[in-house]
Parts: sequence; C-alpha cells; structure tokens
Amino acid sequence: MKNIVLLLLVVLVSGTNVFAQETTITQDFLLDPNVIASVEPKEDAVRNAEESARQLLEQKPREWRKRNFPNVRKMSTMSTSPKQIQKNQIAPFGLIWKASINATKNQGIILTKIEEKDYPNSFSATNLPKEIDDFSQVDVSFGEDDMLWRVIAYGKLLDDDASATKVLRLYNIYSALLTTKYGNKQEFFTPAQIEVKVKNDSGRETTVMENAPIGNPQFLSQLQSGSAVLYSTYNNSEVGAALAINVDGDGKSYIVLDYKNLALLRSKEKRTLDAL
Repeated sequence: MKNIVLLLLVVLVSGTNVFAQETTITQDFLLDPNVIASVEPKEDAVRNAEESARQLLEQKPREWRKRNFPNVRKMSTMSTSPKQIQKNQIAPFGLIWKASINATKNQGIILTKIEEKDYPNSFSATNLPKEIDDFSQVDVSFGEDDMLWRVIAYGKLLDDDASATKVLRLYNIYSALLTTKYGNKQEFFTPAQIEVKVKNDSGRETTVMENAPIGNPQFLSQLQSGSAVLYSTYNNSEVGAALAINVDGDGKSYIVLDYKNLALLRSKEKRTLDAL
C-alpha cells in the first residue's frame, strides 16, 4: 500500500443536536494523529467548545458493541435490491452504507483482505458498480460489527511539475463536486516557510521568513516533505468526506478521498445517552 496520509473525519457534537445544521470540524477529529501533526492549532475558545465531543469521537470502531446498534445491524443484512435501498444508504462507487461483508460481495464486488491499523475488517474493493477513472484503488472498512462505514479512495499517481499543477487542478475539480453533493466545505492549509530577501528602511538587504502560497514554485517538494499541508472537509447529516493532496517518495502526486458514515457515530451516541 502507498505510504499516504490517512484522514480521520468526524463531526462536532453541537448542543443536543449531534449533527446540527452548523457544525464545526477540527483538525483533531479530521486527521490520524499518528500521521500529521503540523496543521496550525485552533483557538482556545474553539477547543473548549469541542472538548465535550472528544471522548466519544476518539473511540475506535472495534470498541463499538453490537447491542448498541440493533436497528443498524438489521439494516446491514437487508437485501441489496435497488428498490429496497434508501437514498441515505447509497455510498460512493456504488457501495451501500452499513451493508455487511457478504451483502457487499453479493453486489458482485471483489473484496481482498488487507490489514489496516484501527480499522478491523478492511478490504481492497474491485469490480465496483460505479468506478471513477481518476482513482486507482478503493479500500473499505466494515468494523467488528460488520457494517460498511468507511470508504477511502487513492488517486492515480501523476507526473507533476514543481508547482503541483496537475494535482491541484484535480483537487479543485473534486472539491467543487464534493461541495455540491455534501456542502459545508472547510479548507485547511499549512504553508511552508520560505526565506525572502527584502530591503529595510536604510536600504540594507535582510532575510525574512514568509508563508509560501499554494502552487508556489516549490509546492510539490513542500507537500512531499510535509512542510506544506492542504486538505478540505465536507459533510451533511449522514456522511463526512475529506479530500487531501499527497506526494509519494518518488515525487508522484495524487489525491486521497476519505468518506465516513457519520450516522453510525450518531447512533452510538444516542444509545450511550439513553443508557446514562
């Protein structure tokens, strides 16, 4: 598997409505903390407002218990006939949210077992009902409760220029599409620091550090080293998505698109609150 950034997206619980119309998505919930730690920190006021959601959202899928999802589990074993699939169950690439492993195989999808830390029952999925040419690999995770809850797609490797022009173009195309479908776009950019020579009031030349913009002449290498980070998030009441740009060790650029089914987190929280 490519050495990539795995994005972990969840949505802030707001008041009594877990997925209210106005949600706040933060770096702590979006990213795998073991991979990226360079995103600029949020203000203290925002952190304090989000603290009440942290413990619930940091729980791993393997900690979920089947008794917390009786209705969802029943849905995962239902027929995959198109007439019986509700709109909010339609997942990317023709997959079905909350479907079991067997139900997914019954769609004609080929699942090849892969090992991925913190994501039990993960598979590489091929022969998908709806494939997209820009992506070379799609992985899915069912968790220990055997319900499809995560889909992550890796873009094809691009021979890019130093400014990462090709991958930026692709990123902007998919960003516009995701905004149309899911809404609530939030973009996060950590710029690299570069030295710039300027003249002071006395006319002497000095060196200062400035933020390098997106698409600057060294943007590809900055993304590769991690000194620059660019990603965006999107969400509605059912699904959250994260779109990122990555560059591998050979300098090939590609996009990563990571979807999570937020309805499962909402179901878990509701049942936890009912039990308290």
